[in-house]
Amino acid sequence: LRHVTKPPTGERTGRSERPRCAWCGRPLEERQGPGRPRRYCRQGCRQQAYIARRWSADHGLREDDVVVPRGTLDELLGKLYCLQAAVEDVERDLEADDGPEEVRAALGWLLENARPLRDAWVDPVTPDGAAPT
Repeated sequence: LRHVTKPPTGERTGRSERPRCAWCGRPLEERQGPGRPRRYCRQGCRQQAYIARRWSADHGLREDDVVVPRGTLDELLGKLYCLQAAVEDVERDLEADDGPEEVRAALGWLLENARPLRDAWVDPVTPDGAAPT
């Protein structure tokens, strides 16, 4: 197992800063009124975060680290590599020719390689090895 930092607190698309659950990353329902802002979408996430904090302290991990299976991390890194290679290809192609057809083809290639990463999501793993429900 390896660890990565926790999921972002804003929307994955970057278009909105809607708060997300500090454990699973699901969008939080907006709530009005007094009290502290919610950090978790449900009690199960709150409990898993508590267990993970205790477990991470016992194993020398930082509080904001999340443990994920190596296969999941490798899959994510593979998708990221494909996107990085596509960006390099598009940059090189547009340096040579930036006519409308070339731009359209380059954008299509970039989108084709970006979609798998856009749809990717990494669920944290609890100390017992289970993904959150």
